[in-house]
Amino acid sequence: MVIRLKIFQKTSYALVWLVFSFLYVSCRDDGGEAERKRMFREVLVVYKDTKPVAFNISRELLKNVPDDSLLLSLSIHLEGNSTRILGELTPEKDHLLFRPVLPFTEGLVYDIRVNGELITTKYISPADIPWQPGLRSVYPSADTLPENLLKFYIEFSDPMQAGHALEQLALVRNGKDTLSDVFLDLQPELWNKENTVLTVWLDPGRLKRDLQPNQKMGTPLQQGNWYQLVVRKGWRDAKGNPIAENFEKKFLVGTRDSLIPDYQSWRVVSPASRSRGHLVIDLFEPLDYLLLKNAIRVVDKDENIVVGEFTPGKNEITLLFYPDKDWKAGDYVLEIESRLEDLAGNNLNRLFDRDITKKENAESKEIYKKAFSIK
Repeated sequence: MVIRLKIFQKTSYALVWLVFSFLYVSCRDDGGEAERKRMFREVLVVYKDTKPVAFNISRELLKNVPDDSLLLSLSIHLEGNSTRILGELTPEKDHLLFRPVLPFTEGLVYDIRVNGELITTKYISPADIPWQPGLRSVYPSADTLPENLLKFYIEFSDPMQAGHALEQLALVRNGKDTLSDVFLDLQPELWNKENTVLTVWLDPGRLKRDLQPNQKMGTPLQQGNWYQLVVRKGWRDAKGNPIAENFEKKFLVGTRDSLIPDYQSWRVVSPASRSRGHLVIDLFEPLDYLLLKNAIRVVDKDENIVVGEFTPGKNEITLLFYPDKDWKAGDYVLEIESRLEDLAGNNLNRLFDRDITKKENAESKEIYKKAFSIK
């Protein structure tokens, strides 16, 4: 059901978080801070072309108002003014969207009332910039990548719409040739559970040298050329907000990587005991960004897992581990799952592009171990 106080032309809106009223920001006690955070979540501002054109009002704020009277009883006013602002009020699943006839005015405070009673206020700050989704990072982050690179990770600032990723991506060679049939078309696409990180595979059929796609078209990347991975503007997040600008990752292509990662060569730099210093692991080659965060753990001499967080360093050539508690002196082990890969998809057990007619020499394991000590 929609109550229309004036006809509006349908348009898209960009949703942005605004800094809440200075009346709440000034709170310093714990109770005031909790209230400020609650109100910050419950009233948002919708922008179009940098103009504040709507309020997104959480139903949580209005939970004590019966649904059947909510649309008639809720009203928006200039602060301290009894005159209701004309607009359109639309109920959604978890919020109500109020669009005024004219955009709100930056620098003014607005009252949100139910049956004439003030529920909260909203300050439209002139300093706020409308939020637009964008890219945070693309991995691997190095500017020289192997010719048999297997995949990219594309990390966004917000949950994104899925299902049309390949329409939004392009791979350009030497600044002029947009390549076709280089990405693996997977449905469903490989997103993390938050829909903020997309895994994009280069076509494995073109990477494995004994397969027909490779023999007909060659590898997607060729040594000595430089490339641009382009993420096109217009890709929309889960709320319909578009990315405003193209994003490009430029990189040079080097030689093939045809070696299994050598975990035994890693150098572990240990912090002092009775400190919460981070562990530094020199990998001596870039490894898979997400697997570095999820395929390794630290275990003490009693086989207890040391709780903490792994963070890949620059170009994913180093790995940092930040413990949740102070280190104790003693012996420790890095337990490394065999699924850990380098940039070409070679894991600790086998090469990604291997001759399947030949028997593997080494015995495969699920876990590999590297010892170190805290002194």
